[in-house]
Amino acid sequence: MSVEAAIGRINQILQMQQQLLDPQSASPAAASTAGASPAATSGYTSAGVGSSSSFSDVLASAQAAATGTAADVPTGSMPSGDATSKVQAMVSTANSLIGKPYVFGGGHGSFGPSSGYDCSGFVSAVLHAGGYLSAPADTTSMPSQPGIEPGRGQYVTVYDRAQPGENGHVIMEINGQFYESGGERGAWGGGGGVAKIGQPSAAYLATFPNVLHPAGL
Repeated sequence: MSVEAAIGRINQILQMQQQLLDPQSASPAAASTAGASPAATSGYTSAGVGSSSSFSDVLASAQAAATGTAADVPTGSMPSGDATSKVQAMVSTANSLIGKPYVFGGGHGSFGPSSGYDCSGFVSAVLHAGGYLSAPADTTSMPSQPGIEPGRGQYVTVYDRAQPGENGHVIMEINGQFYESGGERGAWGGGGGVAKIGQPSAAYLATFPNVLHPAGL
């Protein structure tokens, strides 16, 4: 919502408040002087409260618009319902493992604590935190795991390569943040233990032929 629209909404609220205090003040002229258009005031009763919106609802909406806390967030940019808890669990686990050293085979013994993680051990642990994978998977078996589907996800995407002759590796993206353990070092970071990395180059992402996501995310 633009600043102008937010100001218009606040003007409506002030007008509605006045109407609640003095119903006789409600008139088309009053609406006009408040800067509200007929379309903006339609749906409100003479008491200043619409059949589908309460005064408090409109006030909350205007406050959110003025601060940019709700109206400026694109629809569908955040998970909801069960997806919220899954994504939050993955983020929490990924962040808790940051700084763990790269250890070949690390994280593959179980989903219990590990002194270090290789790329697939780390990704497996994060996916498991969200309710996926019954056992740690390596880069070769990752695409065939139950609940792991091909294509980019809306909130979580896994980039995997494990074809014959390839240097097997896997990284993941959660809500726009990339995570990696090991791998190629670039301008985006990486090449060490578990870490958040910046947006990898298109050339680097193109080295992952398997783009996957957890079902529902």
